Amino acid sequence: MPTPSLRILIVESDHLQRLSIERMLNQCGYHRVSPVSSFEELLTIIEYTLEPFDLLVINSALTVDSGIRLEDFCRYCPSIRHALIYEGVPMPLPLSEEAPGSVIRKLSGVPDTESIKGLMRRIDPEGTTRPRRLIFSRIR
Repeated sequence: MPTPSLRILIVESDHLQRLSIERMLNQCGYHRVSPVSSFEELLTIIEYTLEPFDLLVINSALTVDSGIRLEDFCRYCPSIRHALIYEGVPMPLPLSEEAPGSVIRKLSGVPDTESIKGLMRRIDPEGTTRPRRLIFSRIR
């Protein structure tokens, strides 16, 4: 059963793509999802947040003009625990990088349901455990 308290932030400029990613997360059991459309909105949100986001899902194309190296930003920002960085078109980059204590995953394309599920299994291991069987017995 997924951990319902996980906070997830989606940063994508394309409205339909934001909805698609949010729907995939909802189907996996995650409903505390905040979608935003720009890197500037992300910066504003994390500046004022009181608790960190468990996952940031972001299109790397949104930071091209900012001069910020997105992997380092995600790795060292205290308001982000894990990140899924993706590109809208395939490119020859490594598929994943990891930092101690966090998961930073890079995809060469738009995330699909399987990539979302795989990532969530890594950052929410409790969400993949099967519920315990209840054993009933008669009391005499």
